[in-house]
Amino acid sequence: MNTVDNKHIEDYATGKRVQLTPEEPIRQEYEKILVESYKYDKTDMDIEVKIPRGSGYFPDKADIVIYDGESRDPTKDIDGIIETKRPERTDGIDQLKSYMTATSARWGVWTNGNNIDYVGRKGNKVLENYIRNIPVKGQSLDDIGKLTKSSLEPFGRSELKAIFRRILLTLYANANITRRERLGGEMIKIIFSKLQDEKLYLDQPPEFRAETDEAPRKIASRVRKLFREVLGELKGDDIFTQQDKITLDEPSIAWVVGQLQHGSLLKTDSDVVGDAFEVFSEAQFVGEKGEFFTPRGVVHIAVKLADPNPNDTVCDPACGSGGFLVTAMKHIWDKMEINPKWKGTPDLRFSQRTMAAKSLFGIDKEIDLVRIAKAHMAIAGDGRSNICHQNSLLAANQFTGDALKHFVTQNDFEQFDIILTNPPFSTKTKISAKDAAPFELGHTWKKDKKLGGWTKENKPKKRDPYVLFIERCLDMLKVGGTLGIVLPETVFHAPSRKHLRYFLLHENNLIAVVDLPHNTFRPYCNAKTCLLVLKKGVQQQERIIMATPKEMGHDHNGRPLYRYGTDILWDDLAEVLQELEIPDDSHNRHVFYIDSSDLDPDILVPRYYRILQNPIQVPADCIPISLQQLLDEKIIEVWSGHGSPPSHEKGMGNIPYIRVSDIVNWEMYRNPVTGIPDSVYLKILGKKGKKPEAGDVIYVKRGSYRIGTVAMASPRDERVLLTTELLTFRIIKKQNKYGITPFYLLALLSSQLVQDQYYYYTFIETTLPNISERWKKLVLPINTDLQEINRISKQVENIIHNKWEAQNKTDTLRSQIGDIVT
Repeated sequence: MNTVDNKHIEDYATGKRVQLTPEEPIRQEYEKILVESYKYDKTDMDIEVKIPRGSGYFPDKADIVIYDGESRDPTKDIDGIIETKRPERTDGIDQLKSYMTATSARWGVWTNGNNIDYVGRKGNKVLENYIRNIPVKGQSLDDIGKLTKSSLEPFGRSELKAIFRRILLTLYANANITRRERLGGEMIKIIFSKLQDEKLYLDQPPEFRAETDEAPRKIASRVRKLFREVLGELKGDDIFTQQDKITLDEPSIAWVVGQLQHGSLLKTDSDVVGDAFEVFSEAQFVGEKGEFFTPRGVVHIAVKLADPNPNDTVCDPACGSGGFLVTAMKHIWDKMEINPKWKGTPDLRFSQRTMAAKSLFGIDKEIDLVRIAKAHMAIAGDGRSNICHQNSLLAANQFTGDALKHFVTQNDFEQFDIILTNPPFSTKTKISAKDAAPFELGHTWKKDKKLGGWTKENKPKKRDPYVLFIERCLDMLKVGGTLGIVLPETVFHAPSRKHLRYFLLHENNLIAVVDLPHNTFRPYCNAKTCLLVLKKGVQQQERIIMATPKEMGHDHNGRPLYRYGTDILWDDLAEVLQELEIPDDSHNRHVFYIDSSDLDPDILVPRYYRILQNPIQVPADCIPISLQQLLDEKIIEVWSGHGSPPSHEKGMGNIPYIRVSDIVNWEMYRNPVTGIPDSVYLKILGKKGKKPEAGDVIYVKRGSYRIGTVAMASPRDERVLLTTELLTFRIIKKQNKYGITPFYLLALLSSQLVQDQYYYYTFIETTLPNISERWKKLVLPINTDLQEINRISKQVENIIHNKWEAQNKTDTLRSQIGDIVT
């Protein structure tokens, strides 16, 4: 959407300035569908059109109208009317019908984004369930469903996913099947039926059609006949059994056909199809078993870095909807089209399909995902025959059926040239110690102090699935083969994952690490991830590619994210893909090289290396001094907070317990419901616990969105309990060469230049940001003019003393009128 300001946008069709209400995105999306899929011109449309009804003085306004000519008389020149509502609204269909009755409109649409209904005029009557879609520009209502296969157009990028989402939600509310996961299976049957229709008898009208006022029984009968043909063609292909039937009720089948009949799945870009398929996959799997589907931008980058060739075998052992495999197939096909061996030959298409059947392999433990992947591959071209239903973490001798045939050789795993995967990384589903025991990474590891590196202990331990997938991927990879794998950022920096980094890097060649945006898997999963690409058993190359995209097209709620003031998606992944053509181009915004000799095996997160390559530039009148330097020169000392009290002790005493959320406005908020007894305080403090003093700076080192927040301890804060997520900074050399005072340190830590550094040094452990000991690398812009330092210190000191005075007055008031608890 083209933003005008925070409250207004520019309407897609008319360019008018409109208020950004909750229903406005629904209208904007449908305007694009009218243009892209139904071929209406923007000049055919208008918004907020007054509809004269009855004797009312103030006419109502239709959200969108389509005119059938240059005239604009609402009583006789309107062809169609669209009524849009916000997602939670279900009213408005009667309002739409009354608009149509008062005008010349032949058809109408009601939608709230998630659901859609169509209304058509039959003679003088305005009827629901008369049409199951709207006419393309120039069609009559009787033309709806009277199609030719050559006239079917590709579905638009946003349209198909919106259609699939509406199908899922509408069927869930109205069909005879009430479980979402079963609806996904039914939709795959209907999709294969449509594919069957698109592929055969190209000179005949589609059987997959729903004509105006046609009985649902006739439409459903044609679709079920198509599905029986599918079963015959796919016999033995492990997608359906010969006993499978479409069990969806006839009105629902007819409605689905009406939604899909006007477009061609075979002509639609496979990325668009893959995104749309995941609507049905998400209904069953997302958020439950850790199968968070990989956005297309990430898939394209992984394939670009792995760079598969026509003779390579490519495998995804957690293939989901098949995104990596389809994209790898298209990458190889593009190479074949320019390779002299195949370029211009009459059997190029046959060679490409043969390659796909020989070279692409996928496994997934969920049978419905296997079916979705096979359908995705079938639409994209081929390669579905090597996608199997199996648990990739089983031993080779436990594989059965097609999985045994394609993935096991002489009781060991088949070796592939390239493995591209996004393994499950849910924290909800763990692999038991018993099942993890056959894996080296299924055991605890210890540091080998004599030889360096890490060694396995024979102590099986419950593991996250992704940990074992790392080992299984390397098991299935040839020496010299390439692995591209998406993993939680924890793997790339956390002390508890040092042995994983050793396992990945030892005797392997790290090619690239891509710092994926935090929104990549949101809203389904808050995990921050990175993409790692390496070659197995190959000496480390001299330079390693790093990339640091910040956004990838949607926000944390899954809504489109636009560059400010434009209708351009903020998608840094697309820029990364372009910059990978020349990784060392100095103009690159995201992609860069580092020397392998500069790689810290304990930190593989790319944004850390970005700031090392481009150190912070301080103003000309300042010098850059790190917190580590201040520690080394014994100007400051630092220690961590005391700990946390038992939950049942919170609120039972008067000693303030200070948490991350209590560090606000340069002071420590005393939450009256978390105070603890004196005995608990003394026990946690212990003999070695340090108490804060007035003038100490309290600093947040761990916590969602609050790292770097600071406060100054007051005289009344000397008996408080600080959580371990807090650090205490104390100036111990009052007279120092930099002139730093506690008040100046507070100001420096709050400055924009210091705050900007947190992006580079703050990493994610599971889902919680943590700067760890990297806060020592923060560079402070210390002014070289001692008078300026003194001026700033005095200003901050006045502010702090005023706060202390206000706190004292509040304490006095409390003693006079009793406890104040808010």
